[in-house]
Amino acid sequence: MTGQAAAMNKAELIEAMASESGLSASDAKRALEGFTVATTNALQKGDSAVLVGFGSFSISKRSARTGRNPRSRNGPVDGSPVTFDVCPEFAAALDLNPGKGDAASAKCRDADVVIDAAYIASETGPDSREGLSVADAERALTAFVSVATKALKKGDRLSLGGGGNDDNGFGTFSISKRSARTGRNPQTGKEIQSTGKNVVKFKAGAELSKAVN
Repeated sequence: MTGQAAAMNKAELIEAMASESGLSASDAKRALEGFTVATTNALQKGDSAVLVGFGSFSISKRSARTGRNPRSRNGPVDGSPVTFDVCPEFAAALDLNPGKGDAASAKCRDADVVIDAAYIASETGPDSREGLSVADAERALTAFVSVATKALKKGDRLSLGGGGNDDNGFGTFSISKRSARTGRNPQTGKEIQSTGKNVVKFKAGAELSKAVN
């Protein structure tokens, strides 16, 4: 659509992950859903979760805001209940200025639930026919980060939606331009001019929002 970024939906993401990793689409789907289910479960408990090398998720401390759906112009919409912080490795791959330095690293290092290849392999049932080995889970997650990097660098949105609707399911990632701002050093009170930068924006989908609210 004119004026809007293209979107890679969940089915396209799975196919791209399968192609890049050499795994079957069903195995790529298991790995992706292992990540989203583990993250959702952690957030439901009030815990933070990190996908190693990608980013960390936590419950937003901001209170819900009532606005209007830009598409329908009449329905209220709340702010995303989930905060996403890019891990330094993903920020570097996207050529972003992480902007938070040690704070971003700490969130990725100290999350309550750490999702990596071993975690995905254990959650998908390594002792069953449908389970993923640690090696295959590693290939799938590496492919996910690679595909996400390529999509976002092109300016596309990356949707982990459900039921054919980008606004359902887990959520959507996109690149947002943050304008330069004037702030103050909290210790000295001196004005500080921050430069504009690109940041990764995550909007929780309807299913994730419902699960954590």
